[in-house]
Amino acid sequence: MADLSDRLIAELVDAVRAQLRREIVERLRDVYLIGDIEKDTARQAIERLRDLANDNNRPITLYINSAGGNVTDGLAIHDAVRHIVSRGIEVTIIVQGMAYSMGSIVLQAASDGRRLAFPHSWIMIHEPAKWAGWQSTTAAAQHLERLKQMQDQIYKILSVRSGKPLRQIIKDTKRTDFYLDAQNALEYGLIDAVVAGELPAPKPSVVELREVSSEPAPQTQVPAMAPAAKAPVDS
Repeated sequence: MADLSDRLIAELVDAVRAQLRREIVERLRDVYLIGDIEKDTARQAIERLRDLANDNNRPITLYINSAGGNVTDGLAIHDAVRHIVSRGIEVTIIVQGMAYSMGSIVLQAASDGRRLAFPHSWIMIHEPAKWAGWQSTTAAAQHLERLKQMQDQIYKILSVRSGKPLRQIIKDTKRTDFYLDAQNALEYGLIDAVVAGELPAPKPSVVELREVSSEPAPQTQVPAMAPAAKAPVDS
């Protein structure tokens, strides 16, 4: 009888802890993109982003730790984030570990100034043909037109967000997988800041009246971040 009682108490404690974790995640408005980018992870991320955006206009934070994955699924997440940003909702994207291949493209969807990375994170970009999932040149040739369109889309995203000319992006991604640590990614223009302390405070936003609380707003400390810098562009 005592064993049954102990087990029930343990199960109740686990259930309460799980509920508290869910409530904390909801309150923090965080989204996690962990692992390969494919249909299920994209669906889960997009649904979570959509639910948060429809709930209120407070900022959203997306954490990435991904080696990449499917091109179309990655672009679907990118477009979902850009749509939310276009509605005036600030979206911060933080690399916590790695953002390789398609993960680096999702990263570019963040609001202006909100592409962040922790100091020991890595980012990798490469030629879009390597992301398509085709295992032979014959298969790739059968989808040549689609591949060209994907390349143009990816190169444009990287060029616009990094400030690098298209020819520079193409040159750097065609030669090999192009790896950058957080500081080099900052200098290249793929992120806006390296997070060295607390996260930057979000910009002030209009909050729905039903969310206004009588409690005083928490004080936000100014974070220590590496200064933005631009690498010289080859002519």
